[in-house]
Amino acid sequence: MKKSRILALVAALFIVAVGLVIWNPWDPCDAPKPICENFEKIQDLDGIASVQVDYATMAIDRKDGGSSSATWTVNLSENQQDSAAIESAVRAEEILQTTVVPAVELQNYSQYVLGQPQVVKTEATTGEYYALNISPFEDLQSELHQAFMLRNAGALRVTNSSVVVANPHDLQEVASFAKEHGFDVSLETEDQKVRYTPDPKIDMEKLALVIDAGALPNVETALYGSQRLSVHSITADSTVETSAIQQWLEQRTPPHNDPLRYSVSSPGYAEILEGWIGKALPDSLIPVPAPLPEGTTAWKQDPNANYCTTDDVKFELSAPDAAVGSRYLSVYATNISDTPCAVQGVANLEFFNEEGHPQTDVTVTADPGISPESVVIPVGETAMTTMKWGAMSTSQDPDETTSLEIALLPGLEPTKLTPQIEGTDTSLDILDGAKIRVSPWVQALEGWSKPN
Repeated sequence: MKKSRILALVAALFIVAVGLVIWNPWDPCDAPKPICENFEKIQDLDGIASVQVDYATMAIDRKDGGSSSATWTVNLSENQQDSAAIESAVRAEEILQTTVVPAVELQNYSQYVLGQPQVVKTEATTGEYYALNISPFEDLQSELHQAFMLRNAGALRVTNSSVVVANPHDLQEVASFAKEHGFDVSLETEDQKVRYTPDPKIDMEKLALVIDAGALPNVETALYGSQRLSVHSITADSTVETSAIQQWLEQRTPPHNDPLRYSVSSPGYAEILEGWIGKALPDSLIPVPAPLPEGTTAWKQDPNANYCTTDDVKFELSAPDAAVGSRYLSVYATNISDTPCAVQGVANLEFFNEEGHPQTDVTVTADPGISPESVVIPVGETAMTTMKWGAMSTSQDPDETTSLEIALLPGLEPTKLTPQIEGTDTSLDILDGAKIRVSPWVQALEGWSKPN
């Protein structure tokens, strides 16, 4: 090759090299100059392995200059001591938060990560996750200090509020460490089968419960949070296998013997069974005899009194009453026989529309706070049962309830009653699908009136 051609080629390569220096297509900072200047400052810190910044224009306004955002991902060096990495991160945060782009309202967001993101693939999810990923909220130094301590204690991945560990054994170990140091984070196994979220402090007895539940046969996931244990079964709700899960929950002693709700869901979450661990109910759900209103003298109890029959009582309805979102109605049973007779439990109720057809899918449940005591009605006196339901929409002219039938017990001949207001027939917004709470028969209830 001639010397002149060689010189021309060298010159051309030199020009290309100079051009790449002036315009670097691989420049890691594709943002306005102030951002890139601070990018370089952060990149030069000893404890920083790499920096990435994503700049985005949110709005352009010729008058006000518009707005934009800069999202910083600062990768801390794994070759530094934890304290040195944390110190560098705090300095980096100070630098990036002082970044200003003239005539632009700039929002800076940052996250501090460690290492390269690892691909995590489970039955539930697939994604890339850092071993440590912390966003500044209140005190970045404390937040990073907590994260490094949890990672050193055995966590696979750590964020501000959550920890992922390899298995249930590590879950207990890391949870114990977190509790000792006052770190109130949620904890989860890598396969996502067991997850525990404290409320708000870590409770090792509750953690043990969710771990044990996750180890049961046919359990897909066991999750604790919001003061409830939620178990998802791989078998249908009606199967022996799912019944065994529910039976285990109801035989287990609740943590600290305090009432704790559970739910068991079937595949597709089509059915959810609910109850209380160990069948331990809170005081509010333990039925007690209804307290009598002040000034009311209790009727005499007679264990030998016969139960009332349909012929022994006269049924009446109160006028319907209402409050915001709720409806109320009482049924009275007056003893018209010549001897005292007893009533007990919840009356049998059925609701009918104007055509005389029963309302469908109406659910009647007993008031859980009142125990069904035997009430011996003296001659001429009146016992009562109360109904409460949620207001239902009548805007589309649905078939409202215009009458109801009541019997003291299932199987006895019912009595048909028509609701009235001041002597005029009326309807009730009890429609198909209504849910009604009914008290057992009582002598009287505070707040509920009886006929004079």
